[in-house]
Amino acid sequence: MKAQRVDMFVCPSATPADTSGLQALADAGKIKPDTLVALVGKTEGTGAHDDWGRVWADVALRDWTAKFLGIPVGEVAKHVIFVLSGGCPGVITPHIAAVTREWLDVPDGSQDGEKRLVVGRAGSDAITPEEVGRMGQIRKVADATHKAMADAGLTDPKDVHLVMVKVPGLTTASIADAESRHKTVVSHDLTFGPEGAGAYANDAAALGVAMALGEVPESKLADDVVRRDWDLYSEVAMTSSGGEKRHGEVVVFGNSTSSASALQIGHAVTRDFIDAAGVRQALRSAGLRFKDGLPDEADLSRLVHVFAKSVIPGSDQVRGQRITLLDDADAYQIGKALGGMLVASVTGRTTNYVSGGERNSHQGPPGGNIVAAVVRAN
Repeated sequence: MKAQRVDMFVCPSATPADTSGLQALADAGKIKPDTLVALVGKTEGTGAHDDWGRVWADVALRDWTAKFLGIPVGEVAKHVIFVLSGGCPGVITPHIAAVTREWLDVPDGSQDGEKRLVVGRAGSDAITPEEVGRMGQIRKVADATHKAMADAGLTDPKDVHLVMVKVPGLTTASIADAESRHKTVVSHDLTFGPEGAGAYANDAAALGVAMALGEVPESKLADDVVRRDWDLYSEVAMTSSGGEKRHGEVVVFGNSTSSASALQIGHAVTRDFIDAAGVRQALRSAGLRFKDGLPDEADLSRLVHVFAKSVIPGSDQVRGQRITLLDDADAYQIGKALGGMLVASVTGRTTNYVSGGERNSHQGPPGGNIVAAVVRAN
């Protein structure tokens, strides 16, 4: 029988264009042209729609990947999925995580019955500017999520612990294109503010994942529920958007008994911005041991990577006490920084993927945030 062996390698980045860590992995034979399936990471910059740090990183990584695979740059998206989240405020170290997948022939019955990490990837059909933040985008992301699950060999949504999605945002040019065809767009605000196009793009993508996994029935979805009905959400979707994209890119991570990987993944949802217990629960779900309520220091060496959202709550209350974050002009950056600090305080490392900063989201329940962890099995 065929079984996946998935691995993940985290490379800190000195600049947005730094590919030296990836090259070192390639030189060591840890990543190969036929095993690299995704590059996921945090890039330094503003994190806004015009974040040139993220665009610079995307260009550099695609150029490196094209040379590594021996294909034209325009063909890279057919082979490797890119999910880059801009903005590293506070204690978030810029980094790229290389995800590899190798198919092995293993004897029937040789697996130990434990569920281990599998990964699947898929690209959506092109998402037009008028579809961003609306049902058109939701349906296309849902379809791509189904395809990524099939690519991973996953059939039960309960085995899915993380779905990372990068979708198109809106730009001045794409808005003009839609309006030249007598189409409307969801917003002319190009920020990630409450009515910003970036927030609508991220949240429609999250609802697409929720629809695919059965977390939200399609009958409850419509254009006018996006960023309005917060009772609709996904507990495993982490989404971001960028004006440089034209298609959605989806990577699904889950566990399967048919996996030959040495890794496993788990997830949890925090209740608020100061819920370190929620981060610990994600690590526990992935398989880390705990001592006196904290991760065992000896066991933390098995931690490979942490992925987290850090969405600003819609309320100015945290556990009954008023906070002023919603009034802060730099709330978008502070929101990410808070998430980075929360995760780092538990893991003792700063190379964590922390995306967010927007106010309210369909990525996780109201006030809460998603945390997923990948660890090496015992």
